[in-house]
Amino acid sequence: MRILVADDDLVSRLAMEDVLLRCGPVEITMVEDGAAAWKALEAGAFFDLVCLDIRMPPPDGLELVARLRAAVAWRRVPVMLITSTADRDTLLAATHSDLQGFLVKPVGADTATRICRVLEQLDASVLEPGAKATARLRIDAARHARYVAAFKLQVEALSGRANELAQPGAAPATRLAFIQKAEGCRTAALTLGALRIEQVLADALEAVQAQMPGAERAVGLAVYWLGRVTSPAR
Repeated sequence: MRILVADDDLVSRLAMEDVLLRCGPVEITMVEDGAAAWKALEAGAFFDLVCLDIRMPPPDGLELVARLRAAVAWRRVPVMLITSTADRDTLLAATHSDLQGFLVKPVGADTATRICRVLEQLDASVLEPGAKATARLRIDAARHARYVAAFKLQVEALSGRANELAQPGAAPATRLAFIQKAEGCRTAALTLGALRIEQVLADALEAVQAQMPGAERAVGLAVYWLGRVTSPAR
């Protein structure tokens, strides 16, 4: 997994790194403020989880969450806020931000347990676990694997169409083809229990229909998440 941590305190960053390394194979990007975190996202990196200190040089954690949720390209990126005090005002400010939770400083062994649980839940929402999916769909494991492989190819092809749309002068036919394929991918996502993929595709579809930017990044995120959870190494 790829995890982005933004905190202006060096000791806190090092402590978070130690905690995250207990959660299995992870690639951690550490930055010291909100501006650097935003720059890392804009540079094109995909992340499974973003951990943001609430109080840091602007944009602070809450401001950065608001910025993420307002942009199609990063609307679905999971976020946990890091705070020294989970006071009432902070909790209220974050209530409608679709967060994965709070991490209260100082972090420790229980923090690793919480984060590991969150990461497991995130993976299950990217793609429903095989045993659960086969029981629900009443198919065997081999057929489920074929469904997943076909779905992955569909999403990758959709990403190519999204990239074409992002180019200047994209033809109306390209836009129409994207819309049609995106609807098909959303149906397949719901069939396979890929709930977060369906949400990302819905965002991308909304952006294309409104002729807004960000669809290619949103679909790219879906490709990254789906590719990681279906990796042979898993």
